[in-house]
Amino acid sequence: MLINILTTILIFTSLIKTEPSADLIKETREKFAQINISFLENNTPDKSLVNELEKLLSELKSDKILLNSINADKEHKNKIEQLIKSFKTFEEFFRSIPEVDTLKKVFRFVNNEFSSQFGNYLLDELKKSSKKKIILFSTSMSCECTLEMCYKQEAEIQKLLKENPDMFDYAVVDYFTNFDLQSKYEIGFIPTVVVLDSKNKEVKRIVREELEINKIILGELNE
Repeated sequence: MLINILTTILIFTSLIKTEPSADLIKETREKFAQINISFLENNTPDKSLVNELEKLLSELKSDKILLNSINADKEHKNKIEQLIKSFKTFEEFFRSIPEVDTLKKVFRFVNNEFSSQFGNYLLDELKKSSKKKIILFSTSMSCECTLEMCYKQEAEIQKLLKENPDMFDYAVVDYFTNFDLQSKYEIGFIPTVVVLDSKNKEVKRIVREELEINKIILGELNE
């Protein structure tokens, strides 16, 4: 009887270890956001911040941290490895201290890979929030102009959240890899920002807006 109980406990403990780590993913996204904001303000991110993100990405690679909403298989592991490889390329540029614009373009690619891999999971988490919500439909594949516009809007939303931490939650969705969500939300142009109320009802849509987008979003969130 005791052996059976101990066996059950061991199995249960093993299952707990393989459960998704929402905190780890959100913490990793926060480090991405801090670096994105640095580039938005035309600054080079702190070395300590880059080192912290490297550590978090290594933790994401662990076999124990596999998400229910992401394929916990070879494809998932390969994407994580590719994400880490892209980040290491950024680190090489970072160590050589190039211009901020060059660093930003290299990091933008890493950022897009993270959103492509974890965006849907974070979107599912977003729906559970009791706050107002922002969904940014960005893309990992497009012309330079669109990629830059998407990246800038993501950083602006992240900066807005930093300044108003209790006002809303957000998710960034890769339009390029989410044809079903394109259809569901009727997304025709990128970037598109969809603002939802606390009950997940759409209250505002902002399409390819470049000027003062945060003032538009903030005005809607304050209503």
